[in-house]
Amino acid sequence: SGLIPAPTLPEVASAVERLGANTLLLTEKEEELERRGRQLPTLLKNNPFVKTFQELVALYSLPSYDEADPSPLVALSFCLFFGFMFGDVGHGALLVLGAWYLARRNVLNKAFASIIRIAGLSAMGFGLLYGSVFGSEEILPALWTSPMHGIPHLIRTSLVVGVAFLSLGLLINILGLSRKKRFGRMLFDGEGVAGLLFYWIAVLAALSAFSGGGVPLAAKILLVALFLVILFSAPLERLIFGPQEGESSAVVHTFSVFHAMLSFLSNTASFVRLAAFALNHAGLSAAVFMLGDMVHTLPGGVLFKTAVLIVGNAVIVGLEGLIVFIQTLRLEYYEFFSKFYRGGGTPFSPITWDSQIRE
Repeated sequence: SGLIPAPTLPEVASAVERLGANTLLLTEKEEELERRGRQLPTLLKNNPFVKTFQELVALYSLPSYDEADPSPLVALSFCLFFGFMFGDVGHGALLVLGAWYLARRNVLNKAFASIIRIAGLSAMGFGLLYGSVFGSEEILPALWTSPMHGIPHLIRTSLVVGVAFLSLGLLINILGLSRKKRFGRMLFDGEGVAGLLFYWIAVLAALSAFSGGGVPLAAKILLVALFLVILFSAPLERLIFGPQEGESSAVVHTFSVFHAMLSFLSNTASFVRLAAFALNHAGLSAAVFMLGDMVHTLPGGVLFKTAVLIVGNAVIVGLEGLIVFIQTLRLEYYEFFSKFYRGGGTPFSPITWDSQIRE
């Protein structure tokens, strides 16, 4: 016995028929298996590009059977986050070449090498936007902005990216709750419709306050009303939709509400690291050039400067590249996934045919 993807049932039935007249194929649908409490495995199907990033999703946890696969979004966001923080044409090219070389030497497995190559290409793309080649901003003109001279612009952009991705995570969670017919949580939960509206209004109120216009009275009233809806979401759900499975105690629910509200602020602020590491990357690159210019005046300065530039850029690509990689995973796992992703899935194992021949 075993599990098969539903579309392959005709093929399996045909194979069983060919075994002879004394064989019988008994099938159960997924609804029957779930009713008997059997955990259904997860089989992910993606195109080759997205499939590369399934490794990062699996590193966190496979999606459960009834969860959306976040791999396509991880593929998009990973490229965006890494490139934003590590944008440089030269350093990105070194990542691509380094991943190719290490994969050929069997130091890196194929999937991880592919991720690094894609990260390098993303860094090269953002390097063109920044006009940065090995830290120099004099070789290419910036197509967008320079990290060293456009700090406010980078910070604003990173916050916009944060709000967009956190909102996307909440929308995915709302759709998931709708599919599971948990309409009470979908409407009233801190990570449901009420939470999303609270977040958007809070963002607009903050923009109004920082622009000097103050917080409108209507925004204050809506924020208080939505907070009360979220705080009393459990009794509202029971009142309108009846008792639900997995309800938490009042104390646990209250703490989870305050945690959700605070996480809106902390998760959004965490995306400022996009701008911070972009500036850090540009600053380290500039420091390497400054150090090279300092040793250039010494006897044999050309050799010393060459050595400083080679070693300095190698450290930036290796050490800072690793740090940016970790920071990218943090944004994925702790900021983005926390809004909608639960995981806990088990990998699908295809059915196998065991046969014994006795003489």
